Amino acid sequence: MASKTSGKRSSVASVRISLDNADKSGTKMPIRTKPLLGNVSIINQASWSLTGLLAAQRMTKNLKERRAQKVALVKKIEIVEPQPPSFASRPPEKVQVSAIRNILESYLPLRLGDTTYDPQKVPSLVKEISEEIRSQVKKVLPARYKMLCVATMGERGQEDIKVVSRCLWDPHADNYAAHVYQNDSVFCVVSVYTVFCE
Repeated sequence: MASKTSGKRSSVASVRISLDNADKSGTKMPIRTKPLLGNVSIINQASWSLTGLLAAQRMTKNLKERRAQKVALVKKIEIVEPQPPSFASRPPEKVQVSAIRNILESYLPLRLGDTTYDPQKVPSLVKEISEEIRSQVKKVLPARYKMLCVATMGERGQEDIKVVSRCLWDPHADNYAAHVYQNDSVFCVVSVYTVFCE
């Protein structure tokens, strides 16, 4: 094996052996080496010193501390209120959706509380409901807003129904409110869409 030079431990040792000579002389092989077939070089694993391990530990600790400091310095940006783009409408006052929902939630049970489904009367009833809701919502609607009220009514039976709508509008200025009311005989879905007009 390679000898120590100037008081330092060698990390890798290279040995040239012959299997025939090793068997005859009765010499023992080093513990950390595995002999291969024939005359080959055998390399020991790197030997670690205690000072080297402590230095590596200190280095990784410093790296962890630096990483923690960098993470602490990075400010987390939270968008509280998204800013509309320059081309979007900027109404001076926005629609209060909660006020419209309160109107729908209080009006529909009073109007349709004991109503039974009659296919002859439903078309006129839906028009009346839509007009009455429009007149109530106009009172809480800000200036320069237009409104569309859509009411859907049907018989409540064993089947299910899904009412879906899609709109193309400015999400920074326009909004909507919807409410579903049902009793033993009918269901009614009312949607109110509010659009800002410049």
